[in-house]
Amino acid sequence: MTSNINSTILISRIKDDADQYAVEFLPPDSFARHAYETKSFPAIRKAHTAASADAAECEKWGLTAQEWADEMDAVRVALAHDMKLDLISKGITM
Repeated sequence: MTSNINSTILISRIKDDADQYAVEFLPPDSFARHAYETKSFPAIRKAHTAASADAAECEKWGLTAQEWADEMDAVRVALAHDMKLDLISKGITM
């Protein structure tokens, strides 16, 4: 059984500790953590909907299509936050 997370939960955790890399807020046994660690930037970056859910991943991780889309959205938020922290650590601010 996977631990589910969505962007609302993740954003709340980021607000509570904005200096922490968001990947650390993704449960270790979650599809979201797996996707963050294994999927390419273009695959994460695109918008995800229940209609675009990967059926094989849903079956493997025990997710509904909507849960898959919610977790992929959380992965996108996590990646964006972590990339921002990387830029800041290099002295780049916008």
